Amino acid sequence: MRLSSVPRSAFRLPRLLKSALLPVLFPAFAGAQQPDSLPKDSATLAPVVVTGVRLPSVRELARGLAGRTAALSATDLDARGVRSLADALEQLPGVTTSDELGATGQLDVSLRGFNVSPVIGLPQGVTVYVDGVRANEPGAHEVNFDLLPLEDVERVEVVYGPSVLLGRNALGAAVNLVTRRGANPPSREIEASAGSFGRYELKAHAGARHGVWDYYLGARYEREDGWRDDTQSRIATLFAKAGLLNHTWDATLSYSGADNKIFQAGSLPETELARDPRTNFTRGDFFAPQAHLAVLNAQRLVGRGVQLAVNAFGRTLNSEQFNVNFVGEDSRQRTATRQAGGAVQLSGKLSLASRALRWLAGADGAYQRTAVRIFTVPPTGPDALTESVRTNEVDLGAFAGANWELARSLTATVAARYDWIRLPFEDLVDPSHSGLNIFQRVSPRVGLTWTGLPGHEVYTSVSRGFRSPAVVELACSDPSSTCPLPFALGPDPALRPVVATNYELGWHFRSPAGLDASATAYWTAVRDDIFFIASSVTGGYFQNIGATRRAGAEAALDWTSRAGLRLYANYGFTAATFRGSALLATTRDPAGETVAPGDALPLVPSHRVNAGIALPLLRERGARPSVRVALDARYVGRQWLRGDEANATRRLADYGVADAAATLTWRSLELRFMGRNLLDRRYENFGTYAENPTRPGNPVERWLTPGLPRHLTVSLSTDF
Repeated sequence: MRLSSVPRSAFRLPRLLKSALLPVLFPAFAGAQQPDSLPKDSATLAPVVVTGVRLPSVRELARGLAGRTAALSATDLDARGVRSLADALEQLPGVTTSDELGATGQLDVSLRGFNVSPVIGLPQGVTVYVDGVRANEPGAHEVNFDLLPLEDVERVEVVYGPSVLLGRNALGAAVNLVTRRGANPPSREIEASAGSFGRYELKAHAGARHGVWDYYLGARYEREDGWRDDTQSRIATLFAKAGLLNHTWDATLSYSGADNKIFQAGSLPETELARDPRTNFTRGDFFAPQAHLAVLNAQRLVGRGVQLAVNAFGRTLNSEQFNVNFVGEDSRQRTATRQAGGAVQLSGKLSLASRALRWLAGADGAYQRTAVRIFTVPPTGPDALTESVRTNEVDLGAFAGANWELARSLTATVAARYDWIRLPFEDLVDPSHSGLNIFQRVSPRVGLTWTGLPGHEVYTSVSRGFRSPAVVELACSDPSSTCPLPFALGPDPALRPVVATNYELGWHFRSPAGLDASATAYWTAVRDDIFFIASSVTGGYFQNIGATRRAGAEAALDWTSRAGLRLYANYGFTAATFRGSALLATTRDPAGETVAPGDALPLVPSHRVNAGIALPLLRERGARPSVRVALDARYVGRQWLRGDEANATRRLADYGVADAAATLTWRSLELRFMGRNLLDRRYENFGTYAENPTRPGNPVERWLTPGLPRHLTVSLSTDF
């Protein structure tokens, strides 16, 4: 885990409390089971979110929860050769990635100006789920994308805006990974890939259904040398699921595991970047996690029109983060986490004033136990323990919602969720640093959906979400006592939870001719955003900064002809700004600089464009293979650097990148060629300010992370 406001190469902070409490979502709304065919970018919640239960009563209940949604299928992911969830989300409007850690599998994501990342210190505002189980880590609510079973995902579902029914912390969006299950006809496939920078990958999966039982099994192993110095990686994942589907039960039991080791290069001083972008400023940093997750989802009818859904999960995570520091001693962190939780939900349908009213109600809870030990690593001699902390967090929630058909083409929805969070902090080295925080809040949502014209849908909604401060933020929030290396945690001033209120208006059109179009405008007012304030190259603290706002518009167009030609384009405009004055200490100006209303948040481009075409050149007939080619391009506008929240210096340059793929299919064989950054465009996608300890006087300069150069991958797969 890295403090985001300081360049990774100059200041290494351990992955403090790198563990995950995986609270349970409502299984009927977010548990992932049903292999439906979904649109690329749909504007209503109904076709996307209700995937945990196959029964039509729950699917209909979701209609009216107005808001923009999107879905990416396994075909979308394979066609682009995505390697992480961050890479996959980049196809959607308003989504930007950056590479603070210098590791392609650990990118940062900005969605509507809210962040989700494996890096500590970002004001995280997007929640990620795997089959309805929360994957955000409690240390700083960050997400380790390398632990997610993306290769075994049937689709990725995105619900934009504060998602009341998907629980806390979803300020900008909630993302749910729907994993595969066995079906008929059976599928068995093995694939081998090789590419630039010494990368190779082997993966296989098999699945089938026999009577009321089904199974799915997937495995993946990947190694890469990396294009920058000392950035090799090893990813090994295993996923298995068994299912039961009969007239009474729809149930699955799944397991996912990962054993990875990823070396990270981080950003570079601008002078060093100009000399050689492949340089690794401090070699030897790595993250090595071992994770195991088991999830049970089960649903059944318990009465006339009433459905019961239950969920249970357990997770373990053991990780090591090693940081080589140019300034100060190296550090090592070892984390052990144990989590368990569950949920129960009832839903049904009744008549009110001769019109259908659909309802749901339920509760969930989760417990996590996290133990972290941090060591300094001297040049000689054994590691020295500097911190040993423990948390035993409890999350409890209750939720209810209903939608009612006010008229033939008008549906109203009301929903609310109550959360209670007990967040203790126990310092085993110095018990006087121990403390306890409790947070509780009700999050409401109301919406209207109108479907008066064939194929058209107009919706509007108001919703509110909140994010409780993370353990590391609470324990490092005193500006008079910044947190240096080794990380000094204590009973600092309490932080207030972040609250976001979102107003949204949208339109969606789908025609039988294959045209799918949508447009959305949103306005999200955020109160008490939490930022990490870097007061020096070796210290900083977290604080509430008052008001911020994310406002913008998104548009998407997708057309697929009967002959298989596909054209798509989407655009996202994002205005992420401070709405109040705040004095922020930065490495660039430790005395502090004042941000004013209207100053833009860093690393959020105002403009983002995606466009692409997929064209079938040949169709498979007899002995003749099929050939399909695709071209994708994206444009990312200029961005302010982190550490320049006052917008006083120059921004990162805008850039455009083009990718291409060609797929040849013949009988059971498929050969795919993929090229990324075809024009070998040189660009930077992350930037901050810090001292450069290699130059006289340790001057503060821009630290940048270079984007990936042109790279190629060849894959061969076959059914077996």
